[in-house]
Amino acid sequence: MRQTILALNSLPDINLSTFFQYCVSKNLPLAFYRLPQQKVVQVLAQKKPTLKYYADGANVSSLKGFLFAPFQQDKNFKRFIIQPDIETTSAALPELNFATGKRTSTTKSKTKEPKEATKEEYKDLVKKIRLNIEKERFRKIVAARIIKKKKPTGFNSGHFFEQLCKTYPEAFVSLVFTPEYGTWLGASPEVLLQMDEHRMTTYSLAGTQANVNGNANHWTGKERDEQQLISDYIQTSLKKLTLKEPVVKGPETMKAGNLLHLLTTFSYPDIAFNKWSTIAEKLHPTPAIAGLPKKEAIDFILKNEIAPRGFYSGYLGPVSDSKVNLFVNLRCMSVTEKELVLHVGSGITSGSKPTDEWRETKLKAQTLLEVLKK
Repeated sequence: MRQTILALNSLPDINLSTFFQYCVSKNLPLAFYRLPQQKVVQVLAQKKPTLKYYADGANVSSLKGFLFAPFQQDKNFKRFIIQPDIETTSAALPELNFATGKRTSTTKSKTKEPKEATKEEYKDLVKKIRLNIEKERFRKIVAARIIKKKKPTGFNSGHFFEQLCKTYPEAFVSLVFTPEYGTWLGASPEVLLQMDEHRMTTYSLAGTQANVNGNANHWTGKERDEQQLISDYIQTSLKKLTLKEPVVKGPETMKAGNLLHLLTTFSYPDIAFNKWSTIAEKLHPTPAIAGLPKKEAIDFILKNEIAPRGFYSGYLGPVSDSKVNLFVNLRCMSVTEKELVLHVGSGITSGSKPTDEWRETKLKAQTLLEVLKK
């Protein structure tokens, strides 16, 4: 009896880090997430490694789980839902013996290692976009890049997720792991759509400045124009799906950690819940992460950005048969064996200055880099 008690007492505590390590060792897809202004960390995990993919246009409105979608689907990055075989909270994690079936080998996407743009390469991209805007080919395009950092010794994804939760209570904080795509972490300020059986809400979010005292209402014409583009796009895109005009609030200043943004809220009371998947595809990608005109902006991004976006500026979040919370995957990074790969971007319009846009992407990267110091 005494030996049994000692054996039980020697078992390690089951926390988010040990739960994460168990799932990684078994190649089990998982998602940790914490909704904005909430304290409870939700946990979803599969008992088997196999992912279920869904093509564009597929109706996923009746599915349950955690949805993860890339910026654009291709042979390397596909939309999937993590099945809620395990659905709990960080305070009630199960014993680490739930894996079923044979452990599969890791089959990560066969993509080339992404290249980090130099300052001059990024500024040249901004100049190219401005030239196209001057020729009236576009109204706006978002220029994205990656920032690579050596992974710190002893870096722990579960612990980093918990630090993100503490640092950014107003953000949607997430950790997603799959054997195909590895680990993605993020603290996003931007909602794609929130929906229940009574109401659908979406947001126009654009314009960025440092969160320092005294500048909360000092928005430039460039920033206000950028925000208005997105607001107009949302109302035009959803006009055919609703019989009533939305209730509009804003624009107002929104705090997102070390940054400030302009925010306008749109609430629609008369859209059927089973249309949420159609609405998500209609909205994504918004001008806040791609540009206008939409198709031409996407084509330009895929052709001209140095590093593929993957799941950066895609969307993610929990879905069920009565509630949906989907967020744009911003302020995020992927974790490789040796590096942290941060994804950042800046909206380019006719008034953009290359040096300022480079500085804005560095400012956005601090959302995650500051947490590394804790």
